[in-house]
Amino acid sequence: MAERLAQWRGLTRGQKVKTLEVTKGADHEDIEHTMQPGADGVVDNIDRYDNDQGVVVTVVIWVDSTRERSIVNAYDELDGPIENFLEAI
Repeated sequence: MAERLAQWRGLTRGQKVKTLEVTKGADHEDIEHTMQPGADGVVDNIDRYDNDQGVVVTVVIWVDSTRERSIVNAYDELDGPIENFLEAI
């Protein structure tokens, strides 16, 4: 079971962020997208787990400026410091 956090390490739920590395994922139609560093997104959830994952930050990353398509990525503490992956806007 996860504990939902409102904020963690300078990030809050609903906050706009940009990615700092190449990010890949499929959208709602299962179309694969590769997003370059600097892609815009928003923090959807921040959850703390009792396992090795620790805190997981789930981010919706917009595929284009219309915001009709997006991918979702989750970054956990096993990946390394969140500051390596996301920057608050």
